[in-house]
Amino acid sequence: MVIIEDADSLRAQERENIIMNYEKGHRAGLLEDMGPEPVGIYNNIDRFGIVHETELPPATAREVKQMRREITRKSKWMEMLGQWETYKNSKKLRDRVYKGIPMNIRGQVWSVLLNIQEVKSKNPRTYKVMKEKGKRSSEHIHQIDVDMSRTLRTHIFFRDRYGTKQRELFYILLAYSEYNPEVGYRRDLSHIAALFLLYLPEEDAFWALVQLLARERHSLQGFHSPNGGTVQGLQDHQEHVVPTSQHKTRWHLVSLWRLVSKLGLFPRDSASRGAGGTGTGAPGGAGDWLSPARA
Repeated sequence: MVIIEDADSLRAQERENIIMNYEKGHRAGLLEDMGPEPVGIYNNIDRFGIVHETELPPATAREVKQMRREITRKSKWMEMLGQWETYKNSKKLRDRVYKGIPMNIRGQVWSVLLNIQEVKSKNPRTYKVMKEKGKRSSEHIHQIDVDMSRTLRTHIFFRDRYGTKQRELFYILLAYSEYNPEVGYRRDLSHIAALFLLYLPEEDAFWALVQLLARERHSLQGFHSPNGGTVQGLQDHQEHVVPTSQHKTRWHLVSLWRLVSKLGLFPRDSASRGAGGTGTGAPGGAGDWLSPARA
């Protein structure tokens, strides 16, 4: 009994220490993360916010052309946002999404695509309540804390331990683990939420994650749920339909499956169920598709 009580006390103390570090912010971080950024570091940052080890060369002609194209696309997107009810279910919207949403209005577009403001207004205190509940009781707090050091650390927003964006990301994932206990926390969620945080405020990024996973139109929860129902359905489709009707596609899907399985983006049991005894993690025994006799 004493051992159990000691273990519980230790876990409670660890939780308290983790929360305290994020509440302290930079003061709890590494010495090299404190203070102003080194002089000249902004010459090492590309237009996506990634910090490189050396100073970047001047933009290439292709990059300049891409930036000019984004300026043109932005004006078209602003016109579309101004008439959203007209365009929201149109082919033109789908075509423009496939071409790419300009970075400087990506947050605005994601917000309307995911209906963030409406769902937030209907749940005015939910995020704050879930965040506080997560601090007190989330069973995933240790793994979330560990993954903060693995998420977009080469991006200028996330490079500092316990920096502003790391803190926001930590709180979002804690809150989501309590808001949706069926999913709880999966490692790939930290990267998805971090991408939202590049373009959205903290609470909006939380609701973007909620909408992306659970909203009927997107419904990606099956990829992250331990039950893995959506993943299994895609595995069955790949096993029975793709090999016979879409020969070129199957090779790309096998490569993609191996990549996401290796990165741990799908529940581990789903990957193993689809391995077909080959140990590759690819559905339908993808190892057979790539064997020397057939490759």
